[in-house]
Amino acid sequence: MQYDRVQLKLSVKAAMRGARTRPILMTLLFSVIVSVGTGMVNFVSRLLSGGMGGYSERLWAYILAGYEMDEAMERVLMDFMSRGPGVLFSIAVVGLVMSIIVYLWQSVMGVGYEGYALALVRGEDPDAGKLFCAFPRIGGVLVTRILTGIFVFLWSLLLGVGLAVVIVAMVVIAAVTDTVVLPVLVMIVGVVAYEIGVVWVTMRYALADYALLDQNLSGMDAIRESRRLMQDNVGRAFVLQLSFIGWELLSIALWLTGIAALVIPISIQVAYGRVSDIGGMIASAGVGLLIMLVMFLGGTILSLWLSPYRTGAMAKFYDWAKGAAPKGPAGWSGPTDYNWSTRSTISGPGPTGPTGPRDDPWN
Repeated sequence: MQYDRVQLKLSVKAAMRGARTRPILMTLLFSVIVSVGTGMVNFVSRLLSGGMGGYSERLWAYILAGYEMDEAMERVLMDFMSRGPGVLFSIAVVGLVMSIIVYLWQSVMGVGYEGYALALVRGEDPDAGKLFCAFPRIGGVLVTRILTGIFVFLWSLLLGVGLAVVIVAMVVIAAVTDTVVLPVLVMIVGVVAYEIGVVWVTMRYALADYALLDQNLSGMDAIRESRRLMQDNVGRAFVLQLSFIGWELLSIALWLTGIAALVIPISIQVAYGRVSDIGGMIASAGVGLLIMLVMFLGGTILSLWLSPYRTGAMAKFYDWAKGAAPKGPAGWSGPTDYNWSTRSTISGPGPTGPTGPRDDPWN
């Protein structure tokens, strides 16, 4: 089956346009749910630790009370130590347990969002309940996350050993031959090769979550399936992810512009000794704050739109790699006679919609 990245992304856009509940709103809901859940766990953690959590709050309390930074940090440390080793151990255990809960909560919700994206690009028009579809597979999610992290770490360690050998060898050559340029170039190439290797290893497991949900596999089987699907496709998946960099940079630029709009005018006022000009300071701060809010709003909306677009593209890539890409916009090269009854969790034809310009620079 021929792979066409542009048509794949166009089909995702068509699915997003055709959804009754806008993906931007679903992504906003997802972000709120994850944030609220994380905040609740952190709140419970503070209660269970007897108020001894909140290091930053205590530090700022002392600073606002007039203490210098060093004195404030010393007093916070004394507060902790005065409770005794038993209390400190309890706080550490509570913090560890709550960190695991937060990690598990965010991981399961993240996989659920990928399940939502998979249903979206298949034209199912998923509702908010789809965001929780990974909870019945919480054990598989945990196994997949742990094993993927171990595999990536071990491969990174192996690649790191190779990089260390190259660097040591180049340092020795530079010291013996008094040649600097060539060893430095070789070390740079080695670092680049290491980074590429880590990306390649990581991308091999990029489809494990989709396989876990879609094919009802165990965590280990989902990892094996991802490796199988990614065979000879790592480069395609990497370029697909890289093709969103324009939108990513635009989002970052909006946020940075908003910060600069607030900071720069005030900094200029201070630099030219106009601090006494209260009216000018207020005007500068007001205009800067307004621009910052507009830029932040634009960056937030763009991020909320980009998240389902990017995640949906990987879901579509999963379907293509599995040989079952659903029918998309006109011109989509995937099969049109796929037997959807073979799906274990998701069914229905893919979205249809108009094709866009193939030379879209943002695609």
